[in-house]
Amino acid sequence: MHIPTLQNNIFFKYSLIIFAGIIFPYAFAPYDFKLLAYLSLLIYFYTLLKSKPQEGMKLSFIYGFFILLFGVSWVFNSIYNFGGQNLYISLFLTFLFLFIFALTFIPTGIFINNTYLSYSIHSRVLIGASIWIFLEWLRSNLFGGFPWLLLGYSQTGTYLDAIFPLLGTYFVSFTVVSLMLYTALIFFNKHRIRKCFIGITTIIVALFIINIFDKSWTTHSIQSINFSIIQANIKQEVKFSQNNIMAIKRKFSSSTLQRKNKDLVIWPETAIPTLYHNDKNFFAELMRNMDEGTSVLSGVFRLDKNKRKYFNSLVLLNKDPQFYDKRHLVPFGEYTPFPSFFGLLAKKLNIPMSNLSAGSRKNSALQFKKSHIYPLICYEVAYPHLIDTNYDSFGLIINISNDAWFGDSFAPYQHLQIAQVRALETQYYILRAANTGVSALINPNGKILDKLEFEVEGILDGQVFSSKGRTPYMDFGDYPILMLIFLFMFLVFKNRLESNG
Repeated sequence: MHIPTLQNNIFFKYSLIIFAGIIFPYAFAPYDFKLLAYLSLLIYFYTLLKSKPQEGMKLSFIYGFFILLFGVSWVFNSIYNFGGQNLYISLFLTFLFLFIFALTFIPTGIFINNTYLSYSIHSRVLIGASIWIFLEWLRSNLFGGFPWLLLGYSQTGTYLDAIFPLLGTYFVSFTVVSLMLYTALIFFNKHRIRKCFIGITTIIVALFIINIFDKSWTTHSIQSINFSIIQANIKQEVKFSQNNIMAIKRKFSSSTLQRKNKDLVIWPETAIPTLYHNDKNFFAELMRNMDEGTSVLSGVFRLDKNKRKYFNSLVLLNKDPQFYDKRHLVPFGEYTPFPSFFGLLAKKLNIPMSNLSAGSRKNSALQFKKSHIYPLICYEVAYPHLIDTNYDSFGLIINISNDAWFGDSFAPYQHLQIAQVRALETQYYILRAANTGVSALINPNGKILDKLEFEVEGILDGQVFSSKGRTPYMDFGDYPILMLIFLFMFLVFKNRLESNG
């Protein structure tokens, strides 16, 4: 019986790489089949090692395209449903988005193949893992950034949790890639099995030591905060209709008055889809009926009359309103990049409130009683540098969002998983309020203590504790891992040039 090999069966090779790309997103929420990330990478790396450089580039693009197609094609929902329902424009923009970000997988295919057999096993692993992390960082920052499906996110709730507060998500990705590259090289180069096993053993021992000496870098207040999160489950097509504004206000106010004795009541992003200064009386009347000492936090749209700028904001209501303006906006959803070039397209899509301004980088915390609130609006939670926790004063991270834009897709669950990673990296409690879900209470170990399921209307009640202190990752950010990978790449290429010279 003839068994097809990668070298002589192109169909088999490309089918294998497509399969590897398809299973990759299922390692993430909501499925969390975490071992699929390892299997996907093993297939991908082994296929590259058995391919020529030109093939490696094509295979890497296809691998990346199918990862994105099955993992984040939910961007089509928001473009189509809320951008005028133009099928052809929505499909074009979705595939353009997938195509551009799939290109970032190509450099991996250039380097991880049999052209570089002259490198030592350890050098090949280090440079391969370094390239993968550099490309994850590039995708997280390119054109405003799209830090979704970062490999490290898939490993929440595993033996790798101890790495997050030390070195962050990229280092978790680096660890997984290194393990799978060593494993792939075992199958590819049987003469160097010993070196591969030494590399794998070194990583496992290092992880074992990190887990043994795992510690808490933050302390938590003994005084609890009684909270309620209002998940109104208002559909996006209903939310921006002027005919429904009064009904939306009644829903939020009646739910809130049922919890008027809480310390903090939280509404989701743009809970009332009107300008705050037009609804001051509504909010003032609500607060008059709340118990003294109760604060209400809500997402709002805000107009700065002096600057004539509109903001996607968060307001904390008690004695005097405090505002936080969203700092990292969504391209095309909240602003139009390069308006001279994309202005016509933005008009054609006509997405509601897509002419917003970014908030000040200095505006990173609100005062809540004797502690701080570190607010994050929507996918700002994907950017850890936006969180500026404090050594000396207690604080709480609150993420408000409106994932109704993405419909019943992977997006709300992936978004929640990213919030879990931020909890691990900061070792702070996180409260998450989402319009259609998933709203949740997340502890400093990244565990979801309680939640409201997607597309369920309800109120999440509970107790949360503010925290103080900073993890090593919050002190140093991604600089250590970025410096490390650039050092690896520089040394390997330097040695390569010297050997050729």
